[in-house]
Amino acid sequence: MTIQPGTISSTIRQNVRQIELFSNLSDDEIDILMKHAKIRSLVEDEALFHQGDNGDFFAIIIDGRIEITKHTEMETPVSLASLTCGDTLGEMALIDQEARSASATAIEPSSVFVLSRKSFDMLVDQYPRCGTKLLRKLAIILCNHLRKTSGRFAESIEPSLLT
Repeated sequence: MTIQPGTISSTIRQNVRQIELFSNLSDDEIDILMKHAKIRSLVEDEALFHQGDNGDFFAIIIDGRIEITKHTEMETPVSLASLTCGDTLGEMALIDQEARSASATAIEPSSVFVLSRKSFDMLVDQYPRCGTKLLRKLAIILCNHLRKTSGRFAESIEPSLLT
């Protein structure tokens, strides 16, 4: 479902503003963003994307829960995270245009706000101020993900292996 420009109420705008990535956008910038967004509904156990898929969009969870899993070389799925309302996923695809590094599957009925890479690139090109704000927030989100991952990795290393 595409969000129609005339249907953007102040409540929707306020809800979008609660999402970290969009928290510093003006009402006009949110309206521009929403014109290019889609809402996708997922049923339990439905995949939003699979590891290895072309990364051509990113998503923000509106409601529900989505599990992020990565298959190891032995094809064993490892759960990396369980994401909920306001969490973002697929951000790396907007930056590096690489294949998906993990899979995302709804673990309960869920709705996500989806923005394609094409729409994101158009926003950055046609609305540079809005694009700069989005890219800055996206960089912060990716930095936070990296910090958490580094922390988990450090905690998982056997202390005896470090000496």
